[in-house]
Amino acid sequence: MRKNQQHHTETIVVTGTRTPKLLSNSPVKVDVIDAIQMKVLTSSTVAKALNFIPGVVVTRNAKDGYNIQMQGFDGDNVLVLVDGQPLISPTGSAVDLDQISAHDIEQVEVIRGAASVMYGSAAMGGVINIITKQMDSDSFEPYSKIDLEVGRYLGNEIEKNKLAKQVRLTTNFELHNWINRASLLVKETPGFDLEPENVQQNAGQLDKTFFNFASNGKISGIKTSVKYQFFSEEKARATGSVPGSSPIQLLYYTSDVDQHQIDFSMGQDVFDKTSHRIADTSWQLNARMMRHDEISGSATKRDANIELYELNAQHVWKYSDLAFSFTNPLALFSQATNKDINLNGEAEIVAGGVLHQDKLSQVNLVSGKYEIEPSSRESIEGFLQANWINDEYQALVGIRTQLDSEFGFHSAVRASGMWDWSQDDNKLQWRFGLGQGYRVPNLKELKYEFDHSALGYMVLGNPDLKPENSWSANSTWDFQTEVNSGLLAGGQLKSELNLHYSKANNFIESFNDPILSSDQGLDISVYNNIDRATMQGVDTSFELRFDTWYSQVSYSYLDARDGNHTRLKHRPYHQVKANLGYSQINWDLDAVLYLVYQSNEHFDKTIFINGQETAVNQLDNEWLTVDFKLNQQINKFIGWRFGVENIFDTHQSPVEPTLFDARDNTSRYVYFGMDFTF
Repeated sequence: MRKNQQHHTETIVVTGTRTPKLLSNSPVKVDVIDAIQMKVLTSSTVAKALNFIPGVVVTRNAKDGYNIQMQGFDGDNVLVLVDGQPLISPTGSAVDLDQISAHDIEQVEVIRGAASVMYGSAAMGGVINIITKQMDSDSFEPYSKIDLEVGRYLGNEIEKNKLAKQVRLTTNFELHNWINRASLLVKETPGFDLEPENVQQNAGQLDKTFFNFASNGKISGIKTSVKYQFFSEEKARATGSVPGSSPIQLLYYTSDVDQHQIDFSMGQDVFDKTSHRIADTSWQLNARMMRHDEISGSATKRDANIELYELNAQHVWKYSDLAFSFTNPLALFSQATNKDINLNGEAEIVAGGVLHQDKLSQVNLVSGKYEIEPSSRESIEGFLQANWINDEYQALVGIRTQLDSEFGFHSAVRASGMWDWSQDDNKLQWRFGLGQGYRVPNLKELKYEFDHSALGYMVLGNPDLKPENSWSANSTWDFQTEVNSGLLAGGQLKSELNLHYSKANNFIESFNDPILSSDQGLDISVYNNIDRATMQGVDTSFELRFDTWYSQVSYSYLDARDGNHTRLKHRPYHQVKANLGYSQINWDLDAVLYLVYQSNEHFDKTIFINGQETAVNQLDNEWLTVDFKLNQQINKFIGWRFGVENIFDTHQSPVEPTLFDARDNTSRYVYFGMDFTF
């Protein structure tokens, strides 16, 4: 973010309390990637942009998608939202971040730590809320825009000299007092091969199409929005060759996805940008329908159908200029203690409910029979939250209840708060949270069969799974000051220290089944409950900003173990992130150089490959990537960008060519793009 802008305006966030608040006034710690940063970091999907946030771990999955971890919780326990509503999880039960378009994003808000009280099941580890740009009739200007980008994997491409290509078309227009936006994004990406001596590719060919349409207006004076999104994806990845074929004939794993999403929202949420206050009463009603169809496999194809339906509503009551006085109980024991305690401030109460339904089925296209009979799961949820706001402190308490068709009644309570000792140019804030989290197993974990034999693995559901529950605590210190002397004079220094601790019961993980793996010659895992799991760690960061330059360094330590004190797999001990940015508002130019380093990620000590027990080196598993991104808007009509991902082309080979390596081993990639506005 440009410092020039930050001095005049402050970011408004909604995810921490479900109501608009200044970032500095949110009692829940929220990390933000704003629209300017998103434009520099990515032009297609949100996957790698999240690597910019301290403490967030972005991982590749075996299907060339991207998932996330926070504070020891994997993507199954991190809830990904778009405009406050959940998405379908096509891989496992974790949302694929590479299937979320980065176009028209206003900002991304991230909560590290339990948020089940306000967002329900699957938010035990945190929340990522992707907020799209809201069209305002007062500032509306019609325009059309075309964006072109080409890129190439250097040295590791499967097809030599084949370019990655991306085209994006956008138009804004007004019709009958409704503001409309339509956009189309088409992206073609060739695969890369880090092991040329065999046909096992690290990533296959991947083509994506996003189409979005949004319309905003008013019905009977009430703000109304209707949105539609279509997403399609085609993957083709070589997994082997036909024995004895000459010339060599490759065998491919393919996946074809079609996804439709419809959103409808109405609300009365009057927010004064000058006073940064919402109206005394406001309400919202939101509905989302999603359908995800995926045909995947190699010799045997399967058609999986996933559906999501959700209706949620909330009402906010705000009470200003409140004053209370009551007797201090300590006055009974000490004459020096004030006899009365006076409380002055305002209160905010949020109440709401959710109706949710998931559906799942899967058909074997060879036999024509159901592998998973059509099944569904429904839930009814209610939540209540109270926020007491004072100039020096805030208190936030909430409760949520859920009645699930599969697992019955669940509830969670949580208390959070903030204490502000800020004075003049020195700002010191302490935020804390303590409470419960829960998650009921989804239909995939209960019934799904991830048969990716062509990729060397299979994951099986378990109908005997139990719901997860947790207790967690977070404590975050934020300090900010203006440097007035020395070499750093004129700079703004920020630092953060976050301590977190979570204890989960019936924690759901996938475990290798040695008998099934040996019988079928694959890496076969089955979902099971861990009686107890403990995640604890620390995130710390330091940021320094000048008028045009800024830099940030962060370090995260995580220790995640089960009840036998054995480390939970695929969670790194150490993570370091650093960036150096340049932002020149007079040239409308933004550039950033950033690195991500992770080490000591835990793998299983042994794994079954072709029915044989194979040891895995647990020590040699560090990785480093360095990226450079640059974006400039030359004038009102023309902009350009340039970037290099994984500058040093660092990657590791797994211990065996067919063994998937979850580290971010993408090849060096260079791209150039231009956009034209009319």
